[in-house]
Amino acid sequence: MRFAIATLGCKVNQYDSELIREALVKSGHEESSFNDTCDLYIINTCTVTHRSDSDARKLIRRALKTSNNARVIATGCKAVTDPASLQEISPRVEVAAPSDVSGLLGVRLPRVITHFQHRSRAFVKIQQGCDNFCTYCIVPYARGRPFSRDIDEIIQEVEQLTSSGYREVVLTGVNMGLHEHGLAFIVNQVLTGTRVERIRISSIEPWTFEGSLLRLMVDDSRVCKHLHLPLQSGSDRILESMARPYTAGYFSDLVLGIHEACPDIAIGTDIIVGFPGEDDAAFQDTLGMIQRLPLAYLHVFPYSPRPGTKAYELDHWVDEMTKKKRVGILRELSQKKRKDFAIGLTGKNMDVLITSSRSGMSSGITTNYQKIMLNAPVKPGSVVNAKITGFEKESLVGII
Repeated sequence: MRFAIATLGCKVNQYDSELIREALVKSGHEESSFNDTCDLYIINTCTVTHRSDSDARKLIRRALKTSNNARVIATGCKAVTDPASLQEISPRVEVAAPSDVSGLLGVRLPRVITHFQHRSRAFVKIQQGCDNFCTYCIVPYARGRPFSRDIDEIIQEVEQLTSSGYREVVLTGVNMGLHEHGLAFIVNQVLTGTRVERIRISSIEPWTFEGSLLRLMVDDSRVCKHLHLPLQSGSDRILESMARPYTAGYFSDLVLGIHEACPDIAIGTDIIVGFPGEDDAAFQDTLGMIQRLPLAYLHVFPYSPRPGTKAYELDHWVDEMTKKKRVGILRELSQKKRKDFAIGLTGKNMDVLITSSRSGMSSGITTNYQKIMLNAPVKPGSVVNAKITGFEKESLVGII
């Protein structure tokens, strides 16, 4: 049987798709491109925004059109929160929550993955679920309450991936800081229990950040100097309305403290623009805060109302034109932040994970999550030390 998987959304979804892929391959089935004629199409959906919902519907319709006889299975978060909207696309669409996919396919999902197809870095899920219920967020309804993965299983998976040739693993989860043992403990266990060369931490909520994690980042070169800490708003009033359990001052102090301890660290953040009640003063609070903080980049999203969340019932919605204008302002600021941070690295030596190589050049990612072009071809997946010589066309440049 030929199958294809399309994945939308976060690293957790990408990890779940890899579990499905390995289960099918080990059962003797052949993976193919989503554009090819297959016997089975799996769409792993995301429902964080209206756009992700639209993308899922487009992929389902494409699969239905590509093959009249294929099975089309929709899973992921949208399959949990609104299965009817997927089923109504066509009677041929089968909808299954992530926990039910293996039964629908008749395969057993592996306990650990051994590869991460088409990627130079492997994702390792350490945790599932969230119980904070931010008022704008549908994810707790889709992913359920927090559940911590067994430490021995995490260690086994990282070591297996290392044996498969991966030099960097990215620890991920729905809300990683909620792991019952704490994220710092998990990172320390991976450091002591595996041979992996680089450990990267994906997005972590600011109120779960531990000082012991910062000490590991400062003291151990195997821990990548990169953090993504979602802010969402620089207005205390909006943060309270979002049910984010911190203030703008807390976030600011956290970022400044991390930067002081680790000056070359790249700290990124998420911002939601146009949340209900965000007036000009609230937006200026956010803009001013971002301008002041030593952030390396921003991910800026216009607020997308999600039925079933508390924010969906709020008054004082922001009009689309105002949202678009504010998004543009912050994205322009993000470009400046990226460039300023990158230029500040000129003259330094850093380890680079090579992601691709062609035309006598290589591209890769530094330990602090900067794209870089190098002056020689190097095998993808390798780690080399490079000297940063400048910044051109949205990328660092360097020599080996």
